[in-house]
Amino acid sequence: MTAVWEEWRAIVSDKGATTVIVAGALAYALLYPLPFVRQLARDIPIVVVDQDRTAMSRQLTRMVDATEQVNVATSVNSTMEGEASVRTQRTRGAMVIPVGFEQSVLRAERTIVGVYGDASYLMVYNQVATGIAQSVATMSAGVELRRLQASGFTPAAALVTRDPLPISVRALYNPSGGYGNTNVPAVLILILQQTLLIGIGSLAGVRRERGTAMHAEVVEGGLLHRAAGILGAGVAYVAIYFVHLMLFFGVVYRIYDLPQRGSMLAAALFLVPFLFAVAFLGLAISRLFRARESAMLVLLFSSLPAMFISGFSFPPEAMPAWTTALAQLLPSTHGIDGAVRVLQMGASLADVLPMSLALWGLAGAYFVLAIVTLRPEKKAHGANGPAHA
Repeated sequence: MTAVWEEWRAIVSDKGATTVIVAGALAYALLYPLPFVRQLARDIPIVVVDQDRTAMSRQLTRMVDATEQVNVATSVNSTMEGEASVRTQRTRGAMVIPVGFEQSVLRAERTIVGVYGDASYLMVYNQVATGIAQSVATMSAGVELRRLQASGFTPAAALVTRDPLPISVRALYNPSGGYGNTNVPAVLILILQQTLLIGIGSLAGVRRERGTAMHAEVVEGGLLHRAAGILGAGVAYVAIYFVHLMLFFGVVYRIYDLPQRGSMLAAALFLVPFLFAVAFLGLAISRLFRARESAMLVLLFSSLPAMFISGFSFPPEAMPAWTTALAQLLPSTHGIDGAVRVLQMGASLADVLPMSLALWGLAGAYFVLAIVTLRPEKKAHGANGPAHA
């Protein structure tokens, strides 16, 4: 318990560490989801290049404008004007209705409606393509149904003939398809990892700056004494961050209405080895930092790579093998995967046992590494004063 109290006392006595470990983690978790409260990008402005100027082309324009995905901001006559509108980003996409559109439809001839979207912004592109494609498909189906009925089909028979293999698409575990529902749960786990690593590294840097030994009573003891001290320090951090976990799941999830099909307690229990793995990793690498700023810079730099290779924003199967292997060494990779499965997909602790075992394995490995890296430094010959751990 001595090591636990000593670590808590060190955190409380340093405003920088307190800010990162206590206030920073909570503030970050509350503020990060704010930009995603609308979940979906709606009413993306587009330009319609109506080269037909007929009743049917205007009907198609109204149908596109009525979708939730896009908003017809302007209508022009030439493709050059439409291209200029997209290039200057007054609009994010364009629909080109060709000359003879209505005539071709009435003659049952093939005609092509052009859709152009800003693919440099993938979400915008998907919304533009989806909104226009759905409208064109609806109009095309209506035209064909009327043609079939005119040739003698009943409405029901025309519907079956038009669409003999209807499909039913359901978005599982994220019914609204919201961007925030996809990203925020994973990022909350990453916030826990990065703020804890930065907090431990920052505290170690401050100790170096002040010339005090890092965990002096731990480092200068024997192997078992050092192991017990490191375990106590880890418990101190895990206790603080377990409270963060409960606040994340109990408060942040409710404020932002994040999907929660599974047990909050089960998710928190699953993440206990995750917290130990992160705490021991932070202690193991803490000796690298000789100043508070160096810890913050290095660990902040690692935040984005940790997010990209964790697999929640891009399938790990599509990544290079070495990035996938590297990701296995990060607690966040297994923590995000398991926590999202438990909370969002309703998985049980038995279902996420492989991730749990991986986290316990990392916790053990980083615990041993911390024992090795926090061993006493050899004093330089003739040096005076205590060795800095």
